[in-house]
Amino acid sequence: MLLFLSSVALAGKWDGAETDISAERVIPAAPEAVFSHLLDLDHLRALFPTDCVGLWEPGGRTYGEGANAVVRYDMGAMHRKLAMTLVRAEAPRLIDLDHLGSRGFVTRWSLSEEAGGTKVRLLTPLNAPPAPFRGYFQNVVRPEWVECYERTLTNLAGVFPS
Repeated sequence: MLLFLSSVALAGKWDGAETDISAERVIPAAPEAVFSHLLDLDHLRALFPTDCVGLWEPGGRTYGEGANAVVRYDMGAMHRKLAMTLVRAEAPRLIDLDHLGSRGFVTRWSLSEEAGGTKVRLLTPLNAPPAPFRGYFQNVVRPEWVECYERTLTNLAGVFPS
């Protein structure tokens, strides 16, 4: 599934409009502290707003590479329940979560040192869905998903008060 991330990262447009889901924020903490926090799927579950991720069932392992869960994303009328595995962790700069299945995707947490803390980018590269869902995706699903990522990063910032 990691190849999907590479190939889609180049294709994240539809009729000139962005299709990727992305948000970023500076978190007032060192990259190592943020990275360690994000490796714990129990911590991730607490970061995502419940109206965006309506279900989060922990798997047999909840920390580090190989950690897994079943999650259901709720954006507009889109409800997608997927098995998710933390497949890649490169301290302290990136974490990849692979959402498995034919309608799966990869979500990447990228961290870089920044004055005042760590710049965290949350990215899910996506191709536009097939017709007739493209307009609904662009006008409803994508804006809600981006807003959920922004609130998730706000929640992460709250874990590390300045």
